[in-house]
Amino acid sequence: SESAQYVVLFDDALAMELGAAIYAAVPEVFVSADGFKKSISGPGVGNYLTVAKSVSTAAAILGEDAVRRRSFVQAHGTSTPQNRVTESHILNETAKLFGIEKWPVAAIKAYLGHSIGAASGDQFVSTLGVWADNILPGIVTSDHIAEDVHDSNLHLPLQHLPLDADSMDVAFLNAKGFGGNNASLPVLSPAV
Repeated sequence: SESAQYVVLFDDALAMELGAAIYAAVPEVFVSADGFKKSISGPGVGNYLTVAKSVSTAAAILGEDAVRRRSFVQAHGTSTPQNRVTESHILNETAKLFGIEKWPVAAIKAYLGHSIGAASGDQFVSTLGVWADNILPGIVTSDHIAEDVHDSNLHLPLQHLPLDADSMDVAFLNAKGFGGNNASLPVLSPAV
């Protein structure tokens, strides 16, 4: 599939000066290109680092409690046999490391398929929708989670998850590309 979005980026001072509507803030983007080139994304140790750096950055800004209790993940979420094992391991181990007991995970590709160039844009726009509508999209395109998915510290809802208003302070986006190019980022909510 293919998709397109655009997001207007502002310097924070300029946004305030112009009175722009603020839908989110991105304090950092972490990128790693450490995989071997092949026809399927191959997350090496770099994707563990990009996710952990994203969570660490959010914890430094918002505090560890916000990360533990008021965050969710937008997974790359292709659900291919290789990706579901590798990405779930990355997210599950990061959750353990930061003391997150049941990290809510969304996967927009369950609805859209895999847009070629704009998959992370799909995640970003979906995240804005979570905050606008207070619903975390469930993985409703599946009736169960595969046995090889690492999920001791993840919450993979198979139904939409209603949220209280302003109950999620930060989302973490994780995108993986061919050849091991991985990017992860924290996105701070408009309330924050």
